[in-house]
Amino acid sequence: MKIRTFSLGNTRPVELGLTSTIFLTGFTGVILLPFYLYLFGAGVFWEYFGVLLCMMIVWSSVSFKLMRYARRGKDIMSLPGYFSYRFGGSLDYIRVFSAIEISILSVVIVSLLVKELGFIINMIFGYNQSVVTFVIIMILSLEVGLLGMIGITRTAPYKAVAILLILIIIDIYMYSSAGIGRLVRNMMEIDITGSVSDYMNVLFHDKKPLTVQDYISLISMGLLASGTPFFLSTFFTVRNARSIISGRRVMMLFAIMEFVAAAFFGAISRGYLFPERLTNSLSEYISLLYFRFRQSGSAGETVGVLLIIMIVLGFVVTIEGALHICIVCIYEDILNKGRLIRVSHKHEDRNIVICSVMTGLVIFLVNAYMQQLSINIVLVFIATLGCSIAPTVSMSLAWKRMNRFGCLAGLISGMVSVPVFKYAALFSLDEEKISLCDLLGVNSVIPSMVFTFLVIALVSLITPPPEEELVTTFINVRNRISE
Repeated sequence: MKIRTFSLGNTRPVELGLTSTIFLTGFTGVILLPFYLYLFGAGVFWEYFGVLLCMMIVWSSVSFKLMRYARRGKDIMSLPGYFSYRFGGSLDYIRVFSAIEISILSVVIVSLLVKELGFIINMIFGYNQSVVTFVIIMILSLEVGLLGMIGITRTAPYKAVAILLILIIIDIYMYSSAGIGRLVRNMMEIDITGSVSDYMNVLFHDKKPLTVQDYISLISMGLLASGTPFFLSTFFTVRNARSIISGRRVMMLFAIMEFVAAAFFGAISRGYLFPERLTNSLSEYISLLYFRFRQSGSAGETVGVLLIIMIVLGFVVTIEGALHICIVCIYEDILNKGRLIRVSHKHEDRNIVICSVMTGLVIFLVNAYMQQLSINIVLVFIATLGCSIAPTVSMSLAWKRMNRFGCLAGLISGMVSVPVFKYAALFSLDEEKISLCDLLGVNSVIPSMVFTFLVIALVSLITPPPEEELVTTFINVRNRISE
């Protein structure tokens, strides 16, 4: 299998719609949405409204332009390849730097996800966590290395349907076995925000009425979808605009149905688990549900098995996508086009598998040296990647004056701004040192993206303009002269 087939495959509209969508909704929709609704209340709805809104914007605007760039530049297979073609230059430092950034952050994200999945399996079944994580990452590395994008796209529809059906089955089971009266009484006993009506009111979050800052923070989390390398790279695989239009319809239908089913799951799980105490541990929450199902007879045991299958699928689809783009960046953009090695096209399929296995081993080693971390750390790394990629890609598709220096500045500033704005205590409030995010009362997404946009604009304006040929290509792509 050649690297082009590995990277792009041959995506049909339904596969395109479900592959890119399930990558985003797998972990967030199946894992995080039910857990956060259980823990914080229905105000989390706004976070997933932001995800859906962002996905619709990307499909409506960014997707067509990325498709046209991929058709013009025949060797574009990843975002680093797109950056290289978009901004030109005799040295491919933008391609190499962006590939290194995407690879490192993707390795950390995959390591954290695999560690969390291994911890969940350890809590439920008692298997050794290190052995479980090694087996998981090696199986997925071999799968992605052997099958590439074709394997991901061909199986995505089945995984998407399985996840949605299991969500619906579990919802029906919890609702029918507990009954609406019991669920309501249990939620009132837990005293979620003072009353059941407050909990079900989408204007409440974490036991407090939502403020303007809360709306901004929750909805802005959805903006990270526009900076996901695998999500954006799927548009390089499309043949024409009609496929994007069809894929967008599939995306909207599936995403809405899954989010509704997952929201119902999280909302009633509190009442179903009563009188268990609330837990802010994702693994413990899933374990509590599993063992509660197991105590409910043969039907409950079946639902418990389905729950574990759904959780594994939710992790796997996200890990597969992140692992795929990581391998593409390492093999094509760093080693091959970065001129670090001379790639033999005669044995390219073997080389890709070796690269995939080596990447898996690196992920396992990173995993082994990580302590047990909260799921919020995963979100910080996802935010770091999103706030670096999203403004850079968006501005490169919207502003012809942007140049290679602005691109590099955007990649760097986006990566640095998230941890700085979130953790660096640079401000004083009531004699206490706090970070910018604490001062503004928002998460790091909005300030980081605004800062990145400003840096891109400033650096592009104070450095030489892009070559006329690049500007002409930009205008042609934007004006749809060429599909």
